[in-house]
Amino acid sequence: MKKVVAAVMAFMLLCIPAAVFAASSFTLQLSVNEALRGGSITLSGTTLGQADQVVVKVVSPAQTVFYIDVLTADGGAYTKRLAIPDSQVLAPSGSYTVIAGSGGTTLTQTFTIPGGDPGTGTPTPTPTPTPAPTATPGPALPGGTGGVPASPAAAVIPAGAGEANGATVKPEAAEGGRYQVGADTLTQAMQQAAGSITVELPATAGETSVTLELPAKSVEQMNTGSTALVLTDGVRTISFPADSIKLSGDDQTRLRITLGAVWNADAQALVTRATGSDAAYAPTGVLLSLTIQSVNGSNTSGIHQLGQQAQVSLKLTPAQQAAMNTELAGIYYLNGNSAEYMPGTITGGTVTFKTGHFSTYALLVYDKSFSDLSGHWAEPAVKLLAAKQLVNGVDAQHYEPGRGITRAEFVALLMRAVERTGSVPSTVAQAPFSDVPSSSYYAQQAAEAAAMGIMNGYDGAFRPGDRITREEAAVALVHAAKHFSLPAGSQSNPAYADAQQISSWAAASVAEAGANGLMQGDGTRFQPRKQVTRAEVAAMVSRLVQAGSSL
Repeated sequence: MKKVVAAVMAFMLLCIPAAVFAASSFTLQLSVNEALRGGSITLSGTTLGQADQVVVKVVSPAQTVFYIDVLTADGGAYTKRLAIPDSQVLAPSGSYTVIAGSGGTTLTQTFTIPGGDPGTGTPTPTPTPTPAPTATPGPALPGGTGGVPASPAAAVIPAGAGEANGATVKPEAAEGGRYQVGADTLTQAMQQAAGSITVELPATAGETSVTLELPAKSVEQMNTGSTALVLTDGVRTISFPADSIKLSGDDQTRLRITLGAVWNADAQALVTRATGSDAAYAPTGVLLSLTIQSVNGSNTSGIHQLGQQAQVSLKLTPAQQAAMNTELAGIYYLNGNSAEYMPGTITGGTVTFKTGHFSTYALLVYDKSFSDLSGHWAEPAVKLLAAKQLVNGVDAQHYEPGRGITRAEFVALLMRAVERTGSVPSTVAQAPFSDVPSSSYYAQQAAEAAAMGIMNGYDGAFRPGDRITREEAAVALVHAAKHFSLPAGSQSNPAYADAQQISSWAAASVAEAGANGLMQGDGTRFQPRKQVTRAEVAAMVSRLVQAGSSL
């Protein structure tokens, strides 16, 4: 779940237009009014509350996000030392706007980075504290750039900017480190497109942030013509289906997409803050941040939700693959003070996932250990499912592998795995069972299982509190397996000594589960009426999800 306080303040700062006035106790100061590359600047101030949270953002001269963070006041004061990169590409010359928001109030200050490269002998200016800002009413910065003077980016994109080769386009470099493609170039590519246009960003996109601008009218034409937009730098590829980016405007309106993938101290701090004190999380150095904006002159508004989900793929280097346990790796949406798991796949060194909104995503390894699973035969399966956020322990330290599992617990776990395949209907009627309250935690999964023929009840009852038996689990697993990419069964049907004890309605499923390797007996018997344990369920479900190589 997203942390409500930080998320609300970040949303306010980024995209809610509102007139606000500063409270006398909320202040913002900068240590200098001119910062040099390779140096630093300190942001500080006071808040009304002793531990208020302050959203701080710095907007670059090109109107892109240079820095963003959520700071927590200590004793009513907050501070942050911001390092200035020594690269002119990462820290271009010009005026930077610092925006701070807390408790419904926003304040702004500016500083400049002078022209020239570091190390040219230019003397360091004497630090001069800037005066405290005077709050004035105004829009609360929709898209993060309200109140910032227009930059050269406000000019109309030349119609012939960029170069089209079939449906592939190479953008043209522009002022402020931006890249752009003109309307005529996009029209030429659309005429050759077979469903999509690919814009090839420079291969250096992974070393710094890259901003691409397209005419809004051209994006509208792509939507009308059902033409998808694909952005790639050779390592990161983002595919926007037609109509996923909805915007309109006149000939002055542009779509601005800023892609970042640099792993640095700020990225590490963002991951640390999102994962908190949970030592099970480990960063991999793989990061993706992306912002989408509609720009018209000095008016900028963020596009946070997509009309359709975009697909993202990230290629891992051999070194990255060797440095992590890919079975325990997953993509996480870093939202303020929380990390939200995003289902996806990892195959052949390529991570793929879908999202309906963009912000910052990181590939993290989640290696969860339980004290009662150390050395247990089911430990690898439980770790795998825990990394995919499918199972939890009974508490932070214990899993209780030998405890039986109820039919309610089983259907909730199994259907969470099935939901990851995308095969569950978008609308499902209420669970058709007399003993499944609509308010129960497993009601949705029970309804889905019944609708898909994966689990049924007994004479209209689901019996959610009953411990599930091995033959019941076999039937459910075989039906669920149809929604996973399982290889054809290669094992011979086992001859169980207690085959006569298997119910007639379960016999075929027990044989198929054995042939597919989903369930095994003890070597001679299947024990159909025996209760399934939490360890056994983890092993069964892990065999399903491993077959699909899902994150």
